[in-house]
Amino acid sequence: MNTRFDLKRIGKISGLILIGLSLGWLLFGGAPDQPQSLDEHIEQAHTDEEGNIIYTCSMHPGIRENEPGNCPICGMELIPVSEAMGEESAYELTMSEAAAKLAEVQTTTVIKDIAVSTHRLPGKIMVDERRLKTLPAHVPGRIEELYINFTGEYISEGARVASIYSPELVSAQKELLEVAKDKERNPSLYNAARNKLLNWEIAEGQINQIESSQTVMNDVDITSKVEGYVISKMIEVGSHVQRGSTMFKLADLSKVWVMFDAYESDVASIRVGDKVSFSVKALPGEDFTAEVTFIDPILNPQSRTVSVRAEAENKSLLLKPNMLAQGVIKSDLRDSGEQILVPKSAVLWTGERSVVYVKKPNTTQPTFEFREVVLGQRVGDQYIVKSGLSEGEEVVTNGTFKIDSAAQLAGKASMMNKTPDGRPARTGHEGHTMDGSGSVPSNPSINTASQSVQNSPIEAPQAFKSQVARVVSSYIDFKNTLVSSQPDLAFNEVTNMQAGLNQVDMSLLNGQGHNVWMNQLDSLQAVLTQLSNTQDLAKQREHFMALSNVILNVVKKFSIEGVYYRQFCPMASGGKGAYWLSEKEAINNPYFGAQMISCGETIERIENQ
Repeated sequence: MNTRFDLKRIGKISGLILIGLSLGWLLFGGAPDQPQSLDEHIEQAHTDEEGNIIYTCSMHPGIRENEPGNCPICGMELIPVSEAMGEESAYELTMSEAAAKLAEVQTTTVIKDIAVSTHRLPGKIMVDERRLKTLPAHVPGRIEELYINFTGEYISEGARVASIYSPELVSAQKELLEVAKDKERNPSLYNAARNKLLNWEIAEGQINQIESSQTVMNDVDITSKVEGYVISKMIEVGSHVQRGSTMFKLADLSKVWVMFDAYESDVASIRVGDKVSFSVKALPGEDFTAEVTFIDPILNPQSRTVSVRAEAENKSLLLKPNMLAQGVIKSDLRDSGEQILVPKSAVLWTGERSVVYVKKPNTTQPTFEFREVVLGQRVGDQYIVKSGLSEGEEVVTNGTFKIDSAAQLAGKASMMNKTPDGRPARTGHEGHTMDGSGSVPSNPSINTASQSVQNSPIEAPQAFKSQVARVVSSYIDFKNTLVSSQPDLAFNEVTNMQAGLNQVDMSLLNGQGHNVWMNQLDSLQAVLTQLSNTQDLAKQREHFMALSNVILNVVKKFSIEGVYYRQFCPMASGGKGAYWLSEKEAINNPYFGAQMISCGETIERIENQ
């Protein structure tokens, strides 16, 4: 009994000791040296002053709610801040798996390979000049009859083309008949008289007929020594011809030339021997191939293009001279070796900077690093990367704008926020309505008067700027027709833009200005060509995105006179977001028209004098 009592007492004493030690650790050992502030508590514990969990949006980290629900901006389910936040640099953004899926983020591995440049060139089918032939008259005379009566008719070798009366031919026939009587004793005279007629392209059968009939032919048939299609008929019945005068011009169309116009910026990567794939409007669905055989050494000063000649087989004669063609030339830059290549959809342009988002490996949640890159030339749907990326890294190719928007809202480095010292101006897509009655509220953090991005303007003469200003004016009119959803009027404005672009005198520029303009001109011509081939409103709005980016660069680079507003709709392009340039600050959305007329916000005010 005493032993049991002692054991029980020892157990109680041990329990009291343990409780005392625990209380001592809580009260003294575990307490901080300094009392924790409420802000520090919220930041570290991610709860409010009452201890409730704070919820945020993975896509919009600026959202803070004290209860679960949906994001008021994008409608996504809110998650605890502790799950959304992590210790990451100002150049990294971490998203949840659900947020990345909602943003439709897709990545592509950066590769190192031989760059293949793709060039789309306008062209025209032409006659191969080496296959042009002339059918001349070899004796003077009068055309009595024509056997070839119209242009385009085919003449085969040995075919009769005309009948001619020629006093010289009559005399030559008489001479032949005389010497033929004594050809055994004077064969040389006989052969000379016969050769005289042969040299005048009189058929040997006709000469034999003259000898056998012993009759002089007043009208002698002229036969062709060449074959081809008549492209020019120079004689009529009753025409008088002289020795050597042209009667017909023929062309062999079994092979043709395709003359392409290569823009100045493309010429360096096009070489003799390159294969060309081309099509003609007259034969939709038909694809043809040709080979580059000649590149004009002289640049056309008006169009700033170089003629590129390719040769194509035309056995079936489907290709007619003067048909318009659209060609694609793929040239590999093998001389430069393998280079780092990145899809063009991965690149965000911000004035002078090019940025991408790189997915970090070995992370528990999708984490993307903001990175500036230096790009080389564009090769097809890729860019050559001079620096900033390495082979094997993963870059975001879809959902890039959404990631960048989240980075802006989180105060991190982004395309609009080069140094993440403060929160960016843009706040997203607040306040839009589907019926056009809503509006995007003004954001007091936007100072539109001071938002202009320094973009190293190019010095250009006023005459050049005035010519480009007319193109920009047509762009504004085009934008307004998209706002009012009038595809027919939009198509007309495309024609006006093309006409204005053709009137821009590039010879007014030199040096860097000329090079910059040629790069922009290439892009403008390409997108206007696409717009000129459609009157579908959806397609016009799709191409309008690319057109707006180029026009914005032109307005900034060349300081085109006027006040413009760079505006943004995050809902355009399937949620990827898109920009446009407007002449007024009020939002009139060209991507949705009346459906969401006020969706968007002004990002930047551009004022050039």
